[in-house]
Amino acid sequence: MPQDPLTPVLKLALSTAKAQYDFFMKTTEEVRTPEAKALLKTLAESESDTITRLHHMMITGIVDELEELSSAPDRDVVPDATPFDPARAETDPRIFVCNKVLEKGIKTYTLYLQMATRAKSEVVSHLFEYLAFMKMRQIQRLRILCHSF
Repeated sequence: MPQDPLTPVLKLALSTAKAQYDFFMKTTEEVRTPEAKALLKTLAESESDTITRLHHMMITGIVDELEELSSAPDRDVVPDATPFDPARAETDPRIFVCNKVLEKGIKTYTLYLQMATRAKSEVVSHLFEYLAFMKMRQIQRLRILCHSF
């Protein structure tokens, strides 16, 4: 029985999300300021939600997600890659964390879009587009979160 072509893509996305979650949790243990700890825990919760969603997609398929993508009014929005207050990044651990997470998020978003254009299957391409869309929304939440901290 041939393997579903979506499985490796979902495993890649899951691995990426788990690595981000582990990074947030490990960094939470290392930081000293309560505000930075709270920020990292919130970011870890967001990544945990992504992990849960990816597990769900592995079990149920991606039809609902592709329908969501096709009807989303913000589907073609490009995330803002502008760093948060670079002058304070050296002195404020929250800004430093926000910028690191933003940088990683933009790289992941870009990777997913590149993979979408290179995919040999239309369904795999749409899945990568959906993963980029998820990352874009996560970056939007990061911007809101980092402005509130």
